[in-house]
Amino acid sequence: MNWNNVQLILKRELRDQARDRRTLFSVIGLPVLLYPLMGLMVLQVMQFRQANPARIQVIGLAELPDAPELIVPIEPAKEGETSQGTRYEFSSKLLDDAGINGKFTIEATEASIDSQVVEKTAKESLHSEGFDAIIYFPPGFKERMESFQDQMANGAGDVESKFPSPQLITNSSEERSTLANNRLRQILHAWRERVIQKNLEANNVPTVITDPFRIDPLDLSEKPRDQATYMWAKIFPFIVVIWALTGAFYPAIDLCAGEKERGTLETLLSSPALRSEIVAGKLLAIMTFSMATSVLNLLSMGFTASFVMGQFGNGQLNFGPPPIWSLGWLFLALIPMAALFSALALAIATMARSSKEGQYYLLPLLMLNLPLVVLPVLPDTQLTFGTSLIPVSGMSFLLKSLMEGDYRTAALYALPVLGVTAFCIWVAIRWAIDQFNNESVLFSESERFNLQAWLKKVWRDRQATPTAAGAFVMGIVLLALPHMLGKYIAPEVGPDGKLGTSALIQQMLTIQIGLILLPVLIAAAIFTRSMAKTFLLRMPDRQMMLGVLLAPLLAICLHPFALYLRGIIQSTIPMSQDLQDRLQDTLGGIENLPIWAIFVMFGVLPAICEEFACRGFILSGMRHIGHKWAAISISAIFFGLLHGILQQSIPATIFGLLIGFVAVQTRSLLPAILFHATHNCLVFAQGMIVNDTLKDFWPLRFLVASVTDTPGDAEYHPILVGLCALGAFLIVGVFARMPAELSVEERRQAALDHQGRFPNSASKSKDAGSTVS
Repeated sequence: MNWNNVQLILKRELRDQARDRRTLFSVIGLPVLLYPLMGLMVLQVMQFRQANPARIQVIGLAELPDAPELIVPIEPAKEGETSQGTRYEFSSKLLDDAGINGKFTIEATEASIDSQVVEKTAKESLHSEGFDAIIYFPPGFKERMESFQDQMANGAGDVESKFPSPQLITNSSEERSTLANNRLRQILHAWRERVIQKNLEANNVPTVITDPFRIDPLDLSEKPRDQATYMWAKIFPFIVVIWALTGAFYPAIDLCAGEKERGTLETLLSSPALRSEIVAGKLLAIMTFSMATSVLNLLSMGFTASFVMGQFGNGQLNFGPPPIWSLGWLFLALIPMAALFSALALAIATMARSSKEGQYYLLPLLMLNLPLVVLPVLPDTQLTFGTSLIPVSGMSFLLKSLMEGDYRTAALYALPVLGVTAFCIWVAIRWAIDQFNNESVLFSESERFNLQAWLKKVWRDRQATPTAAGAFVMGIVLLALPHMLGKYIAPEVGPDGKLGTSALIQQMLTIQIGLILLPVLIAAAIFTRSMAKTFLLRMPDRQMMLGVLLAPLLAICLHPFALYLRGIIQSTIPMSQDLQDRLQDTLGGIENLPIWAIFVMFGVLPAICEEFACRGFILSGMRHIGHKWAAISISAIFFGLLHGILQQSIPATIFGLLIGFVAVQTRSLLPAILFHATHNCLVFAQGMIVNDTLKDFWPLRFLVASVTDTPGDAEYHPILVGLCALGAFLIVGVFARMPAELSVEERRQAALDHQGRFPNSASKSKDAGSTVS
């Protein structure tokens, strides 16, 4: 790669973007003005919020005891004045006990009303008369309370404990009513505590009986420094990710789709620069704007928190300025995040045929990243080895730990986080380069969409195998169908909460055949011309028969390592007890099945259906993107996601890579099915090995080193594990030496890759299209 070309392209793109007023406003003007404006708006909105006290109606005021006081008049009623003219408020002591600072407007009626009448008129009072809540004291409440206190004072042995209950009537569909309900519950609870205290004192019972001790909290944080750090540690990673993505996307649209519209992209492509150099120059330019947008947003947010939010007198919204040292960690984390999102934005913007179309892609990209950004903000989530392997989330967790000063945890998981992030950046950059090497993507033109014409085109231009887009859509459909139809196809659960044998068989057949196999068969019949090529079905030859023999042997050799992988995942990302119980209930009917039925239903059937879907339809379609391992990886990811549970999805994805490799090298789906079925059967067989099994089948003693009465705890002899490792290595080597059949796209991409590595070689052939060296 010629870095002089990259530098020239970078200067060109930065200069062009600096002349665009819209880009400058989105990068500089909007961040500087946005947060101060938001702070001023919050100030104004909070004034409206504080100026609206809750409006309360009290029915049966005369039924309240004289002490302790709950509601007191603000101004005593004058002689001859009705009680309706008196204003009331809650006792200030009660408000202090409940910790309530809100204001209330209370309208009270002393008359006792029957409870049935109150229930009929309460809804109308809340809706028509504008009350937020109603407190109702039933007739006889005061009389019964005084009688209770007299009996307690006279030492009565048998004291009636049944009271007519007051009611708090609210409307949970109204926000103001819900807020009033929460405040009134605290006030009434404080009043009830005072009533209990009064009853105890009247009978010479010390109140310490009901309240023997109190918890004395001791907060060791350096207020407000530690609190501000904790608050900013949650907010800053979220802001960094969102603005790094937003700041990268709009310049990427202008540098790709915008150049298509202006007709300047052809001039750049005809230059002596390689496509990889063009991508590098554009990527650095997009990263510059992404980082600038994030930095300016962070500075503007810190200014707003320091000065604008400080206008609140109670200080509840005054976070204080962010710690200066934390900004250093932000800038370090911003570089890989900006690189990742810039590469993604560049690749996606390259697909757009116009700037308008490119803007539509921002929301899906943002929504896909939103769960990854929200995860570190949730309570009870922290940086672990499992969370460090999640893209985007791992970097946010790491940044949060660094800002909180937890350097030990950050140092422990820094390498996994940086490794996953670097891998994602590499994949995104490779994708962007491939997009620039694909002439059909680079020079696609905008066109109007017509459903009828599109359907005719899809039917007329069908290929032997599905397209990459069709394979991707089918993968999404397979993932969505169980969730969309789950409640309609769920079998009946037995009285013990477990699935019976027939219900378990019905569930397996419905999921595997109805929701996995049948959709891909229908899609292949409609959208492809050759079912055989789509599902890698062909007549046996020497290469295929060798794969049929070696694939089950490879699964057997890898079985011990599959168990080790499962143990590592369980210890790193432990499965919750609730999930284990649900899996146990789901497999409750397996005990009544014969062994051959277990292997058929849980070993062979999933292997056939899932391989037809993943290594058949999806893998065949994904090979149109031009990279064998990219197609294998995408099909493996869909294969892992089909399992639904994270602890099963990770090993399924890893083994899916190997199964896809076997299918591609042998050019047949049969070896992949045999590998998959053998692996599934061995997992169930190992789970059946306990102490009694060794007694009934003594040859297992030569294979198993230790065993317990718990299913799944059996461990193999180290010598056997070593032989399996050697066998797996040799078998994979045999598969690697098989001549794999490349698709047209893969042959074309191989020529482009060769030309990119050796630009002056004679490989500039017609297979490379119009790519300029």
